[in-house]
Amino acid sequence: MLLKEVVGQDAVKAKILGSVNQGRIPHAQLFLANPGAGGLPLALAYAQYITCSNRTETDSCGQCNSCKKHSSFTHPDVHFSYPFVKDKGEVATELIADWRSALKANPYMNYQDWMQFLGAEKKQGNIPVKETREIIKSLSLKPYESEYKFLILWLPEFLGTAGNVLLKIIEEPPQNTLFILVAENSDKILGTILSRTQSVRIPPIQKPELKSALMEIHSLTDEQAERMAQISQGNYRICQDLLVEAESPYFELWKSWMSACYLVKLNESAILAEKFHSMSREEIKGFLHYGLELLRGIMVVKYESSLNNWVGKEFDFIQNFNKLNIPFVHLQSIINQLETSIYLIERNSAIKMVMMDLSFFITKKIKKQ
Repeated sequence: MLLKEVVGQDAVKAKILGSVNQGRIPHAQLFLANPGAGGLPLALAYAQYITCSNRTETDSCGQCNSCKKHSSFTHPDVHFSYPFVKDKGEVATELIADWRSALKANPYMNYQDWMQFLGAEKKQGNIPVKETREIIKSLSLKPYESEYKFLILWLPEFLGTAGNVLLKIIEEPPQNTLFILVAENSDKILGTILSRTQSVRIPPIQKPELKSALMEIHSLTDEQAERMAQISQGNYRICQDLLVEAESPYFELWKSWMSACYLVKLNESAILAEKFHSMSREEIKGFLHYGLELLRGIMVVKYESSLNNWVGKEFDFIQNFNKLNIPFVHLQSIINQLETSIYLIERNSAIKMVMMDLSFFITKKIKKQ
C-alpha cells in the first residue's frame, strides 16, 4: 500500500518517513490509532516504504518487485498476526488467504468486519499462546529478500496474558527485525508490552483531509462530503458505511427514535430496540456518533446559528428540535449518555439493554422541562 493511498494523516506520515530517511527506525512500535483513522493502512504502507528499492523521500515507487509483493500482501519478509477464532485455525498462517482477501477488500476494516469475513461474528476472537510461539518461530528466520523482516500484529488487545510469551523477543529481537503493533485501546494491552514499544499516536482524520478524500475517491459532492466528514468524526470506516446512504445517513431512524422518546411511545421504543439489536456493533456506533453530531449541532445553533454546518433534512430537524426549548444542561446530559453508551457497546455490553436504557434516559431529559 502506498502512503498516498492512506487518507489524511500527513503529520504521522512525515514522522515515519523521517525515521526511515534518517536511518533511525525503532525496532518495536505501537501504532495507536482511533477506529477508522488508518492505523493498519499506515503500518502496511510503512513496511512497504522501508523495503522499496526505488523509494522517494515521500513514498514507495509502487513498481519494484518488493512493492508488487506488498500490494498483494505476499511479501515473504512480512509476517502478520491477528485475532481469530479457534474453529477456523490454530495459528494465523492457517487463515492467511482469508486475511489477504480481507485486506484487499478493505484495509480500513475493523474487528467486526474481520469476524464477519470469517463467518464468526457471533464468536470472540483472540491471539492464543500457540500463535505467539509461531510468531517467535517465524521471526527466528533470516529475511528472504529484504534487509528487514516485519511482524505486523493487528489488535494486540486480543493477546491477553499470552502476550507475555513475546516480551523477550520484543525487547531483544533478532537482527533487523521490526515489530509494528496496531492497536485501538492501550488500556487493554499488557503494560509490559507497552513499555517495550515506541508509541506512534494516530488521531482521527482531520475534517478537511477526509472531506477531500471523499470527494476525490468516492466522487461525492461538496455538500455530501461535508456532511459525511462532519458525522464520522475522522473515522473513515464509518464513512464507508454511510456511503450507501450518502444523502442522509441514519436520519430516518434517528428521527423516529427521538419522536418515540419525546412522545413517550414505549411500545415503539421497544420495537426500535429490536431493530438496534439486529444491527452490528459498528453500525450502532456509527448511528450514535451521527446522533452526537446532530445534538452538538442543536447546541451550536441554539446560541450561534452562524456556526452551523448542517443542511437539508438534518438542518430542518435541528430547527424543529430547538423549538422544544430543552435546557442546555439536559442536552449535555444526553450527549454524555450517548458517549457512555458507545463506550459500553465497544466493550460488548448487550446492545438491546444499552439502547433501551438510553431511550428511557433521553425520554426523561427531553420531558423534564
